[in-house]
Amino acid sequence: METKDNFKVSKWSFAALGLVLACLISCRPVEELKPEEWPTDRIERITGIKLPEYEVTRFFLGPVMLMGDFTDTLYIEFESIPSDELFEKIDTLSTIIGWHKSDSIHYSYYKTWGNGYPAPEGEDPEEDRYFEIHITKGEKTGIITYGMW
Repeated sequence: METKDNFKVSKWSFAALGLVLACLISCRPVEELKPEEWPTDRIERITGIKLPEYEVTRFFLGPVMLMGDFTDTLYIEFESIPSDELFEKIDTLSTIIGWHKSDSIHYSYYKTWGNGYPAPEGEDPEEDRYFEIHITKGEKTGIITYGMW
């Protein structure tokens, strides 16, 4: 392609510009390249359940969309296998506050807030956020997914 002044622009220049723009729109600043912290007391405030301490073994930070929406995933390992008492407590809460049991051993919790939905205590009601956790009875691992919608 040539312009009036004999300036050539190749299709590769357009591709490179498109890549740079896509990265600027969907990539995070360098200081945000670590996962958000979800200490067990924060999780307890949201879910009503005190989980054993855990460490993040892997994480995936999803792209940030133009309006700020994102989804991040943490793979966690508990210091100890969550107790049967913990799962019994979840069983009593599952019908009222967001806990779900898909079969006899798989449990999940999901909470959305912002945009008219009330925020859990200690969370910013102005942010459109969600939090999800999956744990399995008898296992030391779990998955936390969170983000902005």
